[in-house]
Amino acid sequence: MNITFLIGNGFDRNLGLNTTYSDFIGVYKNSEAKTDTLRKFRFDINENEQLWSSAELAFGQYTGKFGEGEAELFAECQADFCENLARFLKEQELRINYTSAKDAIIKAFSRLNNFISVFPSQENAALNTVYKNRASEGIVFNFICYNYTQTLDKCISVLKQKSATIGSHNHGTLKLNHTIGQICHVHGTVDKEMVFGVNDETQVLNPGMFNCENGDLYKNLLIKKKANASYMENTDEKAAHLLEGSSIIYIYGMSIGDTDNLWWNRIGVWLAANTAHHLILQKYEMPKKGTFPIQYQLYEREQRRQFLNHSQLDEEKRRGIENRIHITGENIFKDIHNIADSFAEKTPEEPKRVAIEA
Repeated sequence: MNITFLIGNGFDRNLGLNTTYSDFIGVYKNSEAKTDTLRKFRFDINENEQLWSSAELAFGQYTGKFGEGEAELFAECQADFCENLARFLKEQELRINYTSAKDAIIKAFSRLNNFISVFPSQENAALNTVYKNRASEGIVFNFICYNYTQTLDKCISVLKQKSATIGSHNHGTLKLNHTIGQICHVHGTVDKEMVFGVNDETQVLNPGMFNCENGDLYKNLLIKKKANASYMENTDEKAAHLLEGSSIIYIYGMSIGDTDNLWWNRIGVWLAANTAHHLILQKYEMPKKGTFPIQYQLYEREQRRQFLNHSQLDEEKRRGIENRIHITGENIFKDIHNIADSFAEKTPEEPKRVAIEA
């Protein structure tokens, strides 16, 4: 049985890293600019810094700052932004000592074996049925990572140094293992082929900017699916294949944003295709149930609706899958919360506590 985790920036933020676009913008806007175009770019960011907290959507809007056929100047800004972002994220990654954090990492990932236990009995039973129906199979945990960092890869490397398995279950006389499967960086990494941009052309304010020599290339590198295709690594197809072969999909540390609509629609189609498929959405700011849990239930309903609104399913199909979307406030990676700097010889000023969604 395949269980696939979609991992967003909340994973790095949970580690204690300052990896939001807002964190980066604060550094980037004051960095050295080598051309007039880049100096103006930094000035424009500084004038509307709040917009750039959602930097990918902001780039789609920033096309409006350029004239017909000026895509080369826009690409200069995009490339400079991505190159500086990669350097910034690499510096953040250095704050983690994976060897010293080994025990915490192993404990955190062992929780993958029992993440359904936090749900109320009715939801737990529904999810447990998936396990029972596939009890004759081992469990493979796959990861589709939307982060440019390689913190997830390094954590999993620590696991694999200890053991090839992270758990097991018995089926009759058989002992079936739970293992880590594939890690797919669907947006590239800080070292290779970053995919940075918008979901589709509707999020580009000024498409006329691309009416120039090599305009198709500049446009492709702004639209995520086309950027992935241009790198010819089949990353998009590999990730889509992982989704299609999953029994449960768990989204951790990701906001359900417009620039990834492609993926939300794919998951909606996957849910509608099989009544045995279940989706789990982890939400950091989920209210406590309390004595009278109206706010909790309203929040659950709203999160389901928000996800479904990003799909292209008709109303009948939406109703058919709504009860197979489960919302949790549980942090399955709580054992590695704020491990950044924890094992350093000199501990710098502790970063402020932030929500762990992207």
